[in-house]
Amino acid sequence: MKIKNIVFLGRKPLAYEAIKYLLCEGYTIKYVILDSLRYCYGIPVETNDKTLYSLISKKSQKIANIDLVVSYLYWRRIKQPLIDLPRYGCINFHPAPLPDYKGRAGYNTAILDGRKKYGVSAHYITDERFDAGPIIKVTEFPIDENENAYTLEEKSQKQLFLLFKDTLEKLNLESKINTIKNKGGIYVSSDQLEKMKKVDLKTKKTNIINKKIRAFFFPPYSGAYIKIKDEKFTLVNQETLSFINKKLNNAKK
Repeated sequence: MKIKNIVFLGRKPLAYEAIKYLLCEGYTIKYVILDSLRYCYGIPVETNDKTLYSLISKKSQKIANIDLVVSYLYWRRIKQPLIDLPRYGCINFHPAPLPDYKGRAGYNTAILDGRKKYGVSAHYITDERFDAGPIIKVTEFPIDENENAYTLEEKSQKQLFLLFKDTLEKLNLESKINTIKNKGGIYVSSDQLEKMKKVDLKTKKTNIINKKIRAFFFPPYSGAYIKIKDEKFTLVNQETLSFINKKLNNAKK
């Protein structure tokens, strides 16, 4: 196994499972940044990257001989000199198909676009732009016309974890990784995302309203909304209520 020492950056429950997988497979995780927790499987955890960049600048032995940097749903921009720290590269696992959807809002935009397939991606980080490096692999899977952002996230997380394990195996077995150019696609800013959620009070196109409700249903975050005076009201429809009811009943079992 040519890859041994790893710096891991991530968030969400499956990031913890990814760490568990690495430890079970015999990897050494020399540094961890997560969005929560103080310890993960006995490893001290940081919640910001200031100390990490400081250690790099001081050439600390704590992060010496790093083979790989893993970004698993990491929420911050990865910068130099971290990008050039590992021997075999810095790899990001992105919950959307590249190059189509960069940054946030992949789930939302895919539903609004009426896609029949979605995907998750593994790519190298070679500069400080978000989701811009050469693509290692994209795993696609079908989605249906009733998909909402919540269910699409659930499906994507499972596929991303499988892609993570597959990519680690590929890195260890292959002497050269073939990549695909990562050109084009869209990047949705926070302001653009908020504007996409808004439903015009004058619209009579119920199909558009229903699609927006599905595209932005992701509790506890506010979804598609109408605005009256200065107050926003999140919309739900019967389909969404039935989905919530099913989830609540399953939770009681």
